[in-house]
Amino acid sequence: MKLKTLLLAFFVCVFSAYAKDPVKPEYLKINDSTYCYKLENGLTLFIAENHSVPLAYIEIAVRAGGITQTKDNAGLFHLYEHMMFKGNKKFKNSGAVQKALSDMGTASWNGTTGIECVNYFFTIPKGELENGLDFWNNAIRFPLMDKEEFEVEKKVVISEIQGNVSDPDRYISVYAQKKLFPKAPWQLDPSGSVKNVENATVEQLKEIQKHYYIPENAALFVGGDVSHEEVYELVKKIYGSWTNNGVSIKEIEDVTVHQSDEPFDKPFYCVIPYEKIPPQFAHVDIMYRGPDSDFDEKGTYPADLLTFHLRNPDGKVIKDLLSDKTLKIPSVYDLSVGYSTRRRTGIISFGASMAGAETKIADRTVYLKEKIDGILNSFLEDDCIVDEESKKGIIRRLEDDRVLESETFKGMLSTLRYNWVSNNIDYYMNYVKNVSEADDEDIRQLLKRYLKNKNPMIALIINPAVYEKCRADFDRLGFVEVKAEDAFWWNEE
Repeated sequence: MKLKTLLLAFFVCVFSAYAKDPVKPEYLKINDSTYCYKLENGLTLFIAENHSVPLAYIEIAVRAGGITQTKDNAGLFHLYEHMMFKGNKKFKNSGAVQKALSDMGTASWNGTTGIECVNYFFTIPKGELENGLDFWNNAIRFPLMDKEEFEVEKKVVISEIQGNVSDPDRYISVYAQKKLFPKAPWQLDPSGSVKNVENATVEQLKEIQKHYYIPENAALFVGGDVSHEEVYELVKKIYGSWTNNGVSIKEIEDVTVHQSDEPFDKPFYCVIPYEKIPPQFAHVDIMYRGPDSDFDEKGTYPADLLTFHLRNPDGKVIKDLLSDKTLKIPSVYDLSVGYSTRRRTGIISFGASMAGAETKIADRTVYLKEKIDGILNSFLEDDCIVDEESKKGIIRRLEDDRVLESETFKGMLSTLRYNWVSNNIDYYMNYVKNVSEADDEDIRQLLKRYLKNKNPMIALIINPAVYEKCRADFDRLGFVEVKAEDAFWWNEE
């Protein structure tokens, strides 16, 4: 009875898909081939069956990374990720780890550190399923943190951090998040700082392992030519003794605070010279802070509905922007509207590439922002924002996406991991229904709360030669020039 109570609490509501046989373990059936179990120690297990090829995919994810960092340890979750492959109780050093991977016939393997999670994964022949599960069990639970390997890996991580400085896509993204969420710039840059990694100690990484690498804060994803019953029994056998070290999951979830303060007292315009963009073109991104799943889950559904509506190439918004001769947007493929649900950092963005960059591009960027403002404000006066036919089309596309996700086990598990990390599985299960129930009034409330009379960040990416030619216009309009060294929070220490 206790197990059943635990499971019902986890899934929030009762799903008819739970197995009814009291002898068998209970599970949530997500679709015809995908299952979710919850172990007694809190470990979540997702299994996606697909018998088309004799392979098995195993991924383990931990809710840690950028969002759990502090200013003083930013970069250590990234360093920890690297140490996962450097030896554990069973495979004593990096050489033994490599041999184990080779012996299993591992097709591909890696680990990544993101804003909301750290994950590790590989693909193996299906006959190596138990060995693969055992491998990650030892890596996750019993890392050795050899001091010599530690010092070597510090240099590797520092090199990666420094490499990010020369990657415009990377530093533009980091700069935007730093400006939009000023209270936690280090939390939103998962690569971390050089200084922190240089000064890191093995003891610090052991504290990370003890506090964050616990079953209640982790999920295991298994897919391919497998049986969900078999996988569950193996996972229970191998991972069932994993404990939470007395750590409350609330301690982890409460690490960060909601970014409630407005970041700008007026629209923030910045220009980013980038030598690889052709001189005749410039690209603009207009970014507003939007709803997130932790503090405004209800707002995420009209945010998705609105952005799906705005993306319609046959809609009046896209047609209006394309027909505007001042903007000189070449095609529908040069326009974008973005929104992704995150736990604490939702961003609604509008992107446009404009031709004729040498002609009044600074003024045209301001004009584009004002035009977007006008479009958004006009919705508040419309009797109908998203008509029923358009809404039906959006819902059909969402339903089609669900079908496509399930066609490959990696695609399905990737979707589930995103939802497990960024919201929860109940959110995923009810997502299409909740978007379909969002209406024009919900969109109006979204517009009033996040977009109307708000001050976004407007980033213009332009060829350096064109920037120099038009510098006086940028200065006149108050644009801030952004270089790579400006993007990373740790350069400001």
